[in-house]
Amino acid sequence: MLNNDLNLPILLPQVLTVDVMTLDNRLFDQTEIRTLLFRLRARNYLHYLIIKFLVCTGLSLPELIHLKISDFSPERNLFKLKNGGRLRRRKIFLEPNLALELYRYSSEFLPTDYLFPGRYGKLRTRTIQKILKNASHLISKEIHIPFLRDVIALELFKKGFPVWEIQEFLGHRTTRSTKQRILLHIPVEERTDPRLFNRNKNQAA
Repeated sequence: MLNNDLNLPILLPQVLTVDVMTLDNRLFDQTEIRTLLFRLRARNYLHYLIIKFLVCTGLSLPELIHLKISDFSPERNLFKLKNGGRLRRRKIFLEPNLALELYRYSSEFLPTDYLFPGRYGKLRTRTIQKILKNASHLISKEIHIPFLRDVIALELFKKGFPVWEIQEFLGHRTTRSTKQRILLHIPVEERTDPRLFNRNKNQAA
């Protein structure tokens, strides 16, 4: 039976963003998120910022590695994503506090080209994977890119955003891909309900 206790808003915000301080669902709850970020920040600020950025954006590894300072518009809290591999090129907005944190980071540490630079230019895939693995150890929970993208998909769907907006945010080629990822984490009894993906259609501003 369809869960009608979600308290969906009558009108959603015009700009879709993910706020790490309110994100809370069956995959990744607030206690885990806050514990992870607190422990990361105490150990390595850059690793903390990378993980926080991934939790809020769900970028793929190619997108994260190729992300440049020039792709960021701090005045609009906006990123232009151009190198997503199989994902679509798109623009995403950041939650204002995260955008401000990134602006302060770039002003203080002065990365010249890539937003998160490696020792010899862009970060290597293996480096990001190691950061994710270390983060996993901090809260005894496996954290990887597909997991974080599913966390975001479920969170936005739970908040009432229509599937096509979630698709745009995550860069999926089709809404079918987005629905498949959401369905993985929906209670079995709700998956066959024909109203499941219709309830959010009229929520967007």
